[in-house]
Amino acid sequence: MYLSHLTLSNFRNYEQLEISLGQGLFIFYGENAQGKTNLLEAVSMLATATSFHASSDREVVNWQASDHVSHLKGRIARPEDDVQVEVIVFDPTPPTFAGNWNTPSPPKSLELPANTPRKRLKLNGVPRRTIDVIGQMKVVLFAPVDLHLVDGSPEERRRFLDRALCQINPHYCQAIVRYRKVVTQRAALLKRIRDHHEDPSLLDYLDDQLAQLANQIMYERNRMIEALNQLANPLQEAISGGREQLKLVYRPSFKLDEAWSLPEAQQQYIKQLHALRRKETLQGVCLLGPHRDDLEFLVNGVNMLSYGSRGQQRTAALSAKLAELAFMRAMTGDEPVLLLDDVFSELDQMRRQYLLQEVFRHQQVLLTATDLDDFPPEISEKAHIYRVEHGKITLPTGPLP
Repeated sequence: MYLSHLTLSNFRNYEQLEISLGQGLFIFYGENAQGKTNLLEAVSMLATATSFHASSDREVVNWQASDHVSHLKGRIARPEDDVQVEVIVFDPTPPTFAGNWNTPSPPKSLELPANTPRKRLKLNGVPRRTIDVIGQMKVVLFAPVDLHLVDGSPEERRRFLDRALCQINPHYCQAIVRYRKVVTQRAALLKRIRDHHEDPSLLDYLDDQLAQLANQIMYERNRMIEALNQLANPLQEAISGGREQLKLVYRPSFKLDEAWSLPEAQQQYIKQLHALRRKETLQGVCLLGPHRDDLEFLVNGVNMLSYGSRGQQRTAALSAKLAELAFMRAMTGDEPVLLLDDVFSELDQMRRQYLLQEVFRHQQVLLTATDLDDFPPEISEKAHIYRVEHGKITLPTGPLP
C-alpha cells in the first residue's frame, strides 16, 4: 500500500500542489515553517480523516482561500485495487489579524444554515461517512512530539492507541465516537444533578451505555498492548545493544480482573460507577473510563515516566512506534505508509542510525528534514529528494515536471 498521487488546494500554506509518488523513500527537506509538516499532515488526514496537528480541522484551510474551502485528494495503490480518497474542509470564519502585513485581506466570514457540515469525505468520488474512509490508507506517524510519548501526558498515550486501532478496526472507531458522546452527556447530567435540576436515577441509562462501550474499548486496547509487547521488546533490545527489556503495561481507571467474562466485566464497571456517583456528582465530571486510562513503559522493570533517562525514553518511544507499524501490518495485511516528521535531528547518532536502517524495509516512507546532512550517501543516493519552500515543492535542480 502506498500513496501514488496527492493533490492539495488551499491546504495550510499550499495554495495548489500536485505530486506523483511511488514506492520507496521520499525526503522532503527545507527550512522550518515552509510546509514540510503540513505535507505529512495532509497525507495523514487522508488516512484518518482528521488532523494530527490542529485542535480543529478547520485550521487546515488556507487563510486566503476565497471560497473558504480546503481540498485534499489522494490516490492509494493497494494490492487488491486502487482507491481515491477526498477530504473537503470548510471554514466559514477565517481568522483576522491586526496590523498591516502587506498582504491581501482575508475573506470575510460567511453565514451558514444550521447544521451545515464543515467537512465532507468522498471515496472514489462518492460521498461517504467518516467511518467508511478511515483506514482506506493506513499511516504511522513519528514526529518530535512522539519522542515524548513516554514522558508526556496520558492523553498522548491514549491517542497513540486510538489512532492505530481506528485505522484497523471500524467497530473500535465507532465505539470511541459513541463513548465520547456518552461521557459528554453524562458530565452535563452530573452537573444538573449537582444543581438539583435533574433526578439522579437518570444516570442509570448512561452508566449502562458507558460500561458497555468502555468494555469494548478496553478489550481492544489491552489486546493491542499484548501484541505490542511481542513486537517492541526485540526492537528495544536491538537499539540498546541487548541491554534493555521493554514492557508496556495498560493502566485502566476501572479495576480489572482477567477472570471476568465480558458481561461480568460490564456489571463490575457499573458497580464501580455507582460507588463513585456522589464524588462524580460533586465534581461534575466522569472519573472512570477509557478517557482516563494510561499506558506505562517499563525498561528492565523500571517505570520510564518517573526514572528513565532521556535516551531510554526516546528508545522506548521509537520501539513503540515501529511496533505500531508492525502491529497494523500483522492485523490487516497492509503495509502502512511511514511518515517521519523531522525526527532525525532529535535523535542521537545511535538511534538515528537504527531508524535509517529501518526506512528501506517499508514500502513507502515520507520523511522530512531541515537539511540533508543527517543522511549518509548510501541513503540519499537511493531516496527521492525534494525541496520544500514557501508551500511549493521542487526538485533540487528545478521545479517538478
